[in-house]
Amino acid sequence: MAQAPVYSQGIYAGNPHAIHPENIQFHAQVLNHHNEPVVIVQPPVYQRTHAPPADPVPDYMGYSIFTTLFCCLCLGVAAIMCSSSARNANAAGRRAEAASSSQTALILNHIGVVVGFIIIVIYCLYGFHFKENYP
Repeated sequence: MAQAPVYSQGIYAGNPHAIHPENIQFHAQVLNHHNEPVVIVQPPVYQRTHAPPADPVPDYMGYSIFTTLFCCLCLGVAAIMCSSSARNANAAGRRAEAASSSQTALILNHIGVVVGFIIIVIYCLYGFHFKENYP
């Protein structure tokens, strides 16, 4: 078995495993008609993307954030999750799923606002009652 030559100058100096560029032989398929190397590039991969629909279903994300911050935390968080699901389904072009998630988010938001309003009214009435009875 032949030993690889050891080069004494340049970046190949002292490395017995270095292959000098002059010793590289190209396969006939990668040489052009001038015997110069040809760069072979893999063709690009095209991914199918779904265009968002022209008339997307509303996702009620703003309403969900309002419900979470000012009315009812647990129902608001559930509404945010449904709004996010509706937004993702809209982006993927799945209109039926987006409509279902949007409707669920709207219902949760309405219930959350009503529950929050009832809690605020009860709190105010309870506060006024104790303020009048216990000065």
